[in-house]
Amino acid sequence: MSENQIGNAAVLIQNSSDLLAELRDKTRMTTALAVLGEDQNRGVVLASFPGTGDHAYVPRVGFHFHLHSTAPGKALLAFLTADHQKELVSKLNFRTFTKKTFGDADSLEHALRFYSKQGYATDVGEYAEGVNCVATCICNHNGEPLAAIWITALSADLPVTELPLLAKNLIRTAREIGTRLARNNPDSSHYVSETLKQAKQFIEEHVADELAIHEFLQGLNMSESWFRTCFRRTYEISPIQYRQKLLYEKARNLLEHTQLSIKEIAFQLGFDSQNYFSRAFKKYHGVPPMLYRRRLN
Repeated sequence: MSENQIGNAAVLIQNSSDLLAELRDKTRMTTALAVLGEDQNRGVVLASFPGTGDHAYVPRVGFHFHLHSTAPGKALLAFLTADHQKELVSKLNFRTFTKKTFGDADSLEHALRFYSKQGYATDVGEYAEGVNCVATCICNHNGEPLAAIWITALSADLPVTELPLLAKNLIRTAREIGTRLARNNPDSSHYVSETLKQAKQFIEEHVADELAIHEFLQGLNMSESWFRTCFRRTYEISPIQYRQKLLYEKARNLLEHTQLSIKEIAFQLGFDSQNYFSRAFKKYHGVPPMLYRRRLN
């Protein structure tokens, strides 16, 4: 994504995350947010909030999906102007995923006209057998689509008969997000602030476990670039830099206040070897740990 697209994505996520999380909690089904990709041939998942039921279908953040076979893809197409829609449809690769997947431009365009009138699009096993989705769009003041939001679940949990009712909730949520965006004032939502606090606390409590931190941040169901931007804006430091700051402060405290050997400190802080720790400590503090300790005496 370009720098401008990343900025727009950040605003979209910040204004929608709490509402999508609330909708997920209300329905117990996965909710998600996506935009058209840079080449406009695919959609890109910006955020997803896993359903809380026993079984959940969860689109991966960053996943590029086909437009003709998914509810969010068809919703994005349906809300475009006629000329723009026709241009994009003409360039689509009508790949077949199931027997229900649209296979040509004419049948898809006919469906898009229907989706445009009813205000939402559906996917009933068109991309994956046994998975249903319903989607609508967040639009600007001209009615042009900025992003798609959707609800998805296994067909056993989300039968076709429930799609119209869920669509009403989706449309209401999309309008609320659109109102926030129209104010041009990114909402500092409770969800966003709490997520940043949790991430900061997790880094503090697991500073020596880089893998655990990485897995935790990957599980936030947010755009990685957006998360880094928000973290830096809130704490004036990136997540990686914050972990390094804590790590080498802890190393310095262990050198100053314990009799642990350099090797023991290295392993306690998650380094694979004493030599690697010594080089990293010197790069950060300007002197190797052995010399740092000697200067204290």
